[in-house]
Amino acid sequence: MQRKVSVMKAMRLAAVLVLTVGVSASLGACDGASTLLPDDASPGDSPNGDAVDAGDASADGAGLDSSATDGTVEASSDAANDGAADAADGADGDAPIDAGGDAALDCTVLGPDGESRDLGCTGLYASWATRTIASDVLPYDPGLHLWSDGAAKSRWIRIPAGQKIDTTDMNEWTFPAGTRFWKEFRVGGLKVETRMTWKKSTSNFSWVRTSYAWSQDQTTATELTTGRTNVWGTTYEIPSQSDCTTCHQGRLDGVLGFEAIGLSSPNATGETMAQLATDNVITTAPAAPLVIPGNATESAALGWLHANCGTSCHSNSNYALALSTGFRMRLNAGQLATVMATDTYTTGVGVVSGYQPTPDAGLLRIKPRDTAHSCVHFRDSSRVAGQQMPPLATHIVDTAGVQLVDNWINSLP
Repeated sequence: MQRKVSVMKAMRLAAVLVLTVGVSASLGACDGASTLLPDDASPGDSPNGDAVDAGDASADGAGLDSSATDGTVEASSDAANDGAADAADGADGDAPIDAGGDAALDCTVLGPDGESRDLGCTGLYASWATRTIASDVLPYDPGLHLWSDGAAKSRWIRIPAGQKIDTTDMNEWTFPAGTRFWKEFRVGGLKVETRMTWKKSTSNFSWVRTSYAWSQDQTTATELTTGRTNVWGTTYEIPSQSDCTTCHQGRLDGVLGFEAIGLSSPNATGETMAQLATDNVITTAPAAPLVIPGNATESAALGWLHANCGTSCHSNSNYALALSTGFRMRLNAGQLATVMATDTYTTGVGVVSGYQPTPDAGLLRIKPRDTAHSCVHFRDSSRVAGQQMPPLATHIVDTAGVQLVDNWINSLP
């Protein structure tokens, strides 16, 4: 059995590497596909075991989404549901799922990775019938949001009892086996999708990422692995499992939106950085508050670029899709002293872009006081396939978010 598991993990890693090579050339914002210049390439790192995850899809990883947590329901102390794992697995130490006596659910039906086929059996709810969230499932909002075409969102995490998140490296957290994330998306006030991310073992490659599609009458939420476009006649898209991996592999342990910078931001709520320290579920607290540098204009732009570009793709992680471009937009804990100390500034401002839509475009990655010749503006304002950023699961431009970045560009000396 152990040998079979090891072989499966090796096959999964190989599949991810093939996927990364196949799509990275077209997904590097402001670099990659160029009609004039080669990629702004930096020496590629060799794989070091960085985690393979599946995209805020977070399971999270952010933009100015219109959410808050208006879909969060009350917690329950129902002891019938301990919150967690699928009945057939048990490798993470969680007790078998108990659907809380909801007769409509059949929690014996599992997917290929041991995941439940029905959202009501995943441990999110103490009672599916009343949609009561389990008592050990904690709500959070990261403060910095990935744009999801205006969908409202609610987010939850379950950390196994007695376990801690390893935050020794404040920029790359490692989560204990059995950790689960859920992210609910709502369109027009209706739940359309809930994504679940579940770490089955201690390996960074053991994450199961899947989506549950809600029926329009809100009575069922069943697993959907292949993705779906134009849900209910809208532009909303449920990503496939492979799309999730495309983004989430940009973090060491594959989690995007639950990270130090976002959870330290002023708009973070629920399990914030401070609350995680209070709850004693992290190994190391920051030595000082993690504050995005700059004035209101600067910090807003840096935060948006961090959440929508840097957290998943534009970072130093070995499997990040935009690694080879050299353009970094992730905010790191040790580089927050000034705006000019951030990777976003040092690798972006005044640097010629490897992506040029026409031979005479003359784009810089970020050109001070000139949005028309700034690649981040050009690509974030587009929804043309192969040109748009973010590249996946969005069909509407985040005009408010783009404006934040434009305001900063126009303020640069």
